[in-house]
Amino acid sequence: MARLIKNNNVQERHLIPFMIVVISIMAIASIYWQFWVLFDVFLAILLIMFFSEQFRNIFNIHSVVISLIALYALPSSVSILYGKISMTENEMLTLFSAIGIGLIGYAFGVWFLKKLLPSKRKRNVYISNRIHNLFWLTYKHRLKLTIVLCIVLYFYGFMPSGMSYTESVEYRFGTPGVILYFNELIPSVISSLSIAMVSIIGDLKRRKHLSPLSYLLITLVVLSIVGGHRIWIIGLFACLMMSFQPYLKRRHLLCIVILGFFSSFLLSGAVRAARSGETFSETAQNFYSYFANTQGKSFTKLMWGWTTLTDPFSTFIIIVQNIPKKIDFDHWTYLKDASLVIPTVIYPDRPLPRNIWFVKTFDPELFHKGAGRTFYALGFGYLFAGVPGVFVHLFLFGILFEWFNRFLKTIGGGAGLFLYSYFFIQLLRFVVGSGYFSFIKASFVLDFFIPLFLLFLLTCALEILSPKNILCGKYFRWS
Repeated sequence: MARLIKNNNVQERHLIPFMIVVISIMAIASIYWQFWVLFDVFLAILLIMFFSEQFRNIFNIHSVVISLIALYALPSSVSILYGKISMTENEMLTLFSAIGIGLIGYAFGVWFLKKLLPSKRKRNVYISNRIHNLFWLTYKHRLKLTIVLCIVLYFYGFMPSGMSYTESVEYRFGTPGVILYFNELIPSVISSLSIAMVSIIGDLKRRKHLSPLSYLLITLVVLSIVGGHRIWIIGLFACLMMSFQPYLKRRHLLCIVILGFFSSFLLSGAVRAARSGETFSETAQNFYSYFANTQGKSFTKLMWGWTTLTDPFSTFIIIVQNIPKKIDFDHWTYLKDASLVIPTVIYPDRPLPRNIWFVKTFDPELFHKGAGRTFYALGFGYLFAGVPGVFVHLFLFGILFEWFNRFLKTIGGGAGLFLYSYFFIQLLRFVVGSGYFSFIKASFVLDFFIPLFLLFLLTCALEILSPKNILCGKYFRWS
């Protein structure tokens, strides 16, 4: 422990001098876009190593965030270098410098919060104890929750909104956001993924192996993935990876990460192809057919889910090519983003989210079809104020994720691992998101805190209403 604290102190002392040296080098070499390509790679690797804390601390969001920013930029960057994507010298300079400066902004945001708001140990211990009590109470009632889950699946099905892809698109675009959220709240609170995470983590902490119930819940998660919950692939993989980390050596982790990386895209492509089915049985058949007819398919067609990685950065390329040459910077974009916190039923004429604005502006035909595209995180900052705007945008996210990273480290143990696994999906949504305040609203409040609060509330109700406590006159108490 003393050695870890010492290493952290060394990292803290060397962060600012390192950044000063880096910025000095950038000032000299900034006229060359080739420099920025090498600098981005070097900086991303260095920051991942800096934040990873010897690659062993799983409660560290920063290395994951930086890895995702770099990962989503990598395929298109290679295409640019090979001339497959046409860009001028100035556009390439702007694009690659924005990535490097954005990463520096993120690192400064993390450092800023660490220096501005030191943690309060007494209050942190109080919160940690309460959340651990709730987590283990949920683990205690995992069988009852699984029964409730089966009832929910019976009424809602394995597919999102219980509909085919065509029906779900029409439903999402034709229903106000508030009504849409409340209609989907029950299957998001009582989901096979969240209960599976509780069971997996609890089993490994208590028994050192998975129980039959955990395997059943994993099967239900897989069926939900086949039904259309593509992003759950990442959530389940992250939970299993982090839960089994103490039993794996570093070389095992590396092999699993590489295998999981390609498997995720393969499964993602299969799920996208399968979603054309009108019912779950048709969807499952399409999923099977996708793998049964692999002969003669090119790598690109087989890894259909690869577009999930390349599409967000392509929108950033279009932003750089058109702003400010054809469209002015939008210095009100943060104010417009903040207005998205207000429900449409109260503010029906509120500005469009940036990802929808992008489709309406650059692909109106797709917009009128009711479809959309993902939006690379750096694009929001660039739309605000160019490359300096990218620095500001990731600076703010550095503050936000450092606050949450500190919260996870405070909780620790099985409860902290559950919270991190449950939130992991939101990290991908950050990279392909459309704003700062809208991310806080959707990813922290609507999709994280509220579902977990209701899940824990249901668990407390099950504890209070259990026959043993009723007969003995006992009620659930915080301890």
